[in-house]
Amino acid sequence: MVDLGAIAAYEPRWPGVRELNLADQWRARWVDEQTLSEHAPVKHLYALVLMGDKGYATRETGQAKWGMLEGEPGDLTPEAFLVAAAIERFGATPARIELIGFFECKATRQNAGYESGELTVRPLYLILAKRVDDLPESSNFERRRFPMNEYMVALRARHPELLDYLGLAAARYAILRAKGEA
Repeated sequence: MVDLGAIAAYEPRWPGVRELNLADQWRARWVDEQTLSEHAPVKHLYALVLMGDKGYATRETGQAKWGMLEGEPGDLTPEAFLVAAAIERFGATPARIELIGFFECKATRQNAGYESGELTVRPLYLILAKRVDDLPESSNFERRRFPMNEYMVALRARHPELLDYLGLAAARYAILRAKGEA
């Protein structure tokens, strides 16, 4: 016998939606769209910096793990933040910035900086550099150029929860290179 009350009370998960746990502070779901609403509450973002067949990683001076460009844009638009941070942290002049997709995140109760359930958006970008200069001696950042395979290993070591999405970004870059657009 079918229990109609139980069926009506059941709230199904949408097929194809996978939740991601970011440091126990955020519950996120990936949105595979290449446009971001101008009203999106972007509080943090990520970007892979690439030129030719190399990936560029950064870290604050003295830190152990190399990573991608990430940070809080504050009052800047995401694109303005990416340009400024690419120059400051990598010495990279962007030729093209491309959105891969974004995470819609809800703060968990373990997140001390946000109210539980507060919504933010964390986009993932590709920055295609046209030039990479030396960092000044006074910089608080170190930069390293990697072959693509080693670059992806370094990023996965720093951001293991983003493994699938880093793969999407790398695949997009390979397509752009094959088309002669990168």
